[in-house]
Amino acid sequence: MDHSFSNLLLRVPLFQGFSRLDFLDIVAQTPFDFQTLKPRDVLFHSGDESRTLCMALGGEMELEADSPDHRYRLTEYVAAPWVVEPIVLFGLHNRYTRTYRAASTLHVVGLSKQSVVHLLSSYPAFQINFYNLLSTQAQHFERQNWLTAAPSLRESFAQFVRERSLRPVGKRLLQVKMVDLAEALGTTRLNVSHLLAELEKEGVVSTSRGRIEINDLQLL
Repeated sequence: MDHSFSNLLLRVPLFQGFSRLDFLDIVAQTPFDFQTLKPRDVLFHSGDESRTLCMALGGEMELEADSPDHRYRLTEYVAAPWVVEPIVLFGLHNRYTRTYRAASTLHVVGLSKQSVVHLLSSYPAFQINFYNLLSTQAQHFERQNWLTAAPSLRESFAQFVRERSLRPVGKRLLQVKMVDLAEALGTTRLNVSHLLAELEKEGVVSTSRGRIEINDLQLL
């Protein structure tokens, strides 16, 4: 393995806190599966079975999720390093909840379940990092169950997007009809139209027919 790969891998949260010796041992002995994807190439489809632990090392990725009734679609944009849904690698429900595409040239590396089990049993640092990653995601979903009603329509819209995102920051694309968004927010189509016009005037969003682009969720 060359130094450029080692340096990229060290940026992934799973490999932080290792001694230099342990890390070199992992890089030398672990079978990594490399892929380079072109923009718009699909890495995984929603519903695909998770057979590997996949990590984005370079580039940007699109995370696309459809509502259960297919009335809206949210696309989240995430820059590497990023670990793709580690929470579905094991357990009863081990299928991806989103479709993952390359938003730019994307460099990814995969680890088989067997390799992950070996790293978990052989390297305490990897085990702690893996459990921290799972715990953070589980806590994120648990907090969503206890959210109180938003005090304003703007905050209600922000909460709607945050609840369906994996990260609280970054660019989003929401594809939804105005009437469906109004119903989801418990308001009228006219109120939603006024809100979006106000947000567009502030430069927070840009809209076109059935599309709402959010420049940075943190600013919403």
